[in-house]
Amino acid sequence: MKTPAIILGVFASVLSTSLRAADDWHFLLAPYVWFAGVEGDITTLPGAPASHIDVSATDALKDTEASFMLMFEAKKGRHGMLFDVFYSDVLNESETNTEYELRLNASMQNTMVTAGYIYELHKSQHTEINAFAGLRYWEVDTQLHFRYGSGTPQRMSFHNSESWLDPMAGAEAKIRLGDSPVYLSGFLGAGGASGGSDSFYDVSAHVGYKFTDSIVTSVGYRIFDVDYQDDGFVYDVKQAGWSLGLVWVFDSR
Repeated sequence: MKTPAIILGVFASVLSTSLRAADDWHFLLAPYVWFAGVEGDITTLPGAPASHIDVSATDALKDTEASFMLMFEAKKGRHGMLFDVFYSDVLNESETNTEYELRLNASMQNTMVTAGYIYELHKSQHTEINAFAGLRYWEVDTQLHFRYGSGTPQRMSFHNSESWLDPMAGAEAKIRLGDSPVYLSGFLGAGGASGGSDSFYDVSAHVGYKFTDSIVTSVGYRIFDVDYQDDGFVYDVKQAGWSLGLVWVFDSR
């Protein structure tokens, strides 16, 4: 999977031309777990009928096989870079026709790698607002398993893997509530319509508690919606759910 590595190399090269040697590096590393529900229409083979998948946020704990997010941010002065990696594996089983005992088992593995340049628009004692522009790489692996008939059931399986690249832009904000250890943060991004997906958006909001100068816990909610169609393949999906993370903040001094 060379595309994510190429993205990281391009943005690291662009960022290096914007930094001032006198500034210190400031880093943020945040692993998250995200138990997201998923709803939408997907196809496994181009040209095959789209199948509907629906896993509620409350069922995500049971139906999500794995889910992980990792965000890394590095800033020097007003310039910086943001990397975000996301992976989820969602399994859903439903009975679509009781008369013929037709059951559908659908699984979807979704990988996203986002990299971009961030520029500090505003910073005060308790508030920081950054603009963001970058690229998002998507890889979607879908499987559909049909089982039908009584006695000895018959089975059919379909599988497909798709990947594409989208431009995106957005903004992020971090707000500390006075002198308390509580802070709010949010991210809003959107993109597509350039040879990849038709459109997508990504929104998240978090509440954090600062235990020390370098360790923060975070609870939040994230939702993204993407509409991708190419040569009969359909991936029109919305994922949303609660997340829980731990944030490390450190610098280069």
